[in-house]
Amino acid sequence: MALPLRVGTAKIDITPPFPLPLAGFAVRENRKFETVNSRLYVRTFYFRQHAADRSKRQALLVSADILFWSDQLADRLRTLIARRWRIPLGAIILNATHTHSGPAISTQTIGLGEPDPDYLAFLEQAVMRSVEQAVGDAESVSIHRGKGSSGISVNRRKKNGERIVLAPNEEGITDPELRVFVFTTSAGRKKGVLTHYACHPTLSARNAVSSEFIGYAMEQLESRYDSLTVCAYLQGCCGDINPVRPEAAESDRDAISIVGKKFADDVEAIVSGELERLEPAALTSRRSITVLPFAEIPSPHRKTREQALFEITKINIADGLTFIAMNGEMVVEYGLFVKSRSPDLIPLAYSNGMLGYITTAEQLLEGGYEPIESVPYFGLPGPFDQSVEATVKRQLLAIINEHT
Repeated sequence: MALPLRVGTAKIDITPPFPLPLAGFAVRENRKFETVNSRLYVRTFYFRQHAADRSKRQALLVSADILFWSDQLADRLRTLIARRWRIPLGAIILNATHTHSGPAISTQTIGLGEPDPDYLAFLEQAVMRSVEQAVGDAESVSIHRGKGSSGISVNRRKKNGERIVLAPNEEGITDPELRVFVFTTSAGRKKGVLTHYACHPTLSARNAVSSEFIGYAMEQLESRYDSLTVCAYLQGCCGDINPVRPEAAESDRDAISIVGKKFADDVEAIVSGELERLEPAALTSRRSITVLPFAEIPSPHRKTREQALFEITKINIADGLTFIAMNGEMVVEYGLFVKSRSPDLIPLAYSNGMLGYITTAEQLLEGGYEPIESVPYFGLPGPFDQSVEATVKRQLLAIINEHT
């Protein structure tokens, strides 16, 4: 019989308290932001099981309104969390919503905003506070799952002559599936809601702080439920997926509110429908790390990464809820590949660091922004090798099939 699951949640404001450069668009030219259009948050879910011998199993899921976690900050935070709360390193997932209107975090990226050391310290403290609150908030819950879809996304790789350009491609592959997980207390209160979808939050390139349509949707949902309910968005494999810009939008803020409300309504339609109860499984985790080769040998005179370490983190929460987190900007094909192995798997990109775009071998041949033109922004020595797709899928299969 599976052990009962305890879940704790927390929500902490991580909006920059002072002007600094934002990440996501080179056109901002490292200028400090001009205004705050919406607040940024870190939302934390803590999972715990107690055995008869009083031993405990723990796992942690953090969602933050940032572009992505830097390798350095992700490693530091996981080390600090593991030391303080004895949560295994391999049982910690730091996921980013991937908003392009949050503070610059990484020193490895080039041209996407310089990180501010004071803000990095501020963010670290906020994450640690959120974990502390979530750990102290843990209580027994039941888990329910709902599935549906949302039509807010479109493929963004379009052929223009012999080139691949960034433009809506209605015929391209997307992943419209929307999955929702509701954690309910014994008193019937919605303690937390996790939503999983794959779509870039890129409706605005203004030099203004914004949690984008994702933050708008999550706050909409939180306002509809109990005042203490934490609703977090888990970003999927959306490397080549953008939101559909509403024709009725007269401004970026209009677009964000229209798409955000539509997405919140899509989530609410699932939550208010018939949900499937999931039984807690043994709380287990695994981590896999492998080297991904570049197509070109790095020049000794160029300051770039010497190697790319692809990391997968697998956390099993319930029969029907297993996270497969990856530290890259994964294109949608990888999310669909993971789901094709089991409908119980939740593929997460932008987790525990950032390598850059991980595309398919076909996309490498086609060219375009994701496989080729983005390379300088991530400080890479060159595009990834054609063998990377096979390597990534092999590692995914190995960790998916591993019994935990």
